[in-house]
Amino acid sequence: APKQEAGTGEAPPVVEEEEKKKQKRGGRGQIKQKKKTVPQKVTIAKIPRAKKKYVTRVCGLATFDIDLKEGQRFFAQKFSCGASVTAEDEIIIQGDFTDDIIDVIQEKWPEVNEMIQMLGEASVLRLG
Repeated sequence: APKQEAGTGEAPPVVEEEEKKKQKRGGRGQIKQKKKTVPQKVTIAKIPRAKKKYVTRVCGLATFDIDLKEGQRFFAQKFSCGASVTAEDEIIIQGDFTDDIIDVIQEKWPEVNEMIQMLGEASVLRLG
């Protein structure tokens, strides 16, 4: 009988150690950041530059988990022009490629199928 009591006496401390690891009271726990649910949509706009020159802005590729650096290199090579990543989800292509860019995007990234929106001439006001 004394051995059984000693055996039962050892088990509860192990359980208590496991419970200590978990937070029991209200205190300040770790707050998980919710991912912002951004609608998966690619927008393409033609922006006037100087006189009769334009740049094409492609936004929204990052919502499809597409590497923007890879996209920038692809557009620069495909259209033989300069392209750059300017914002966290924006690629600027030098020249007016609004006619061809939809077909090129759908060919390269098929998951972006019907989620492409064309904007008219968008004017960008830059201060600085």
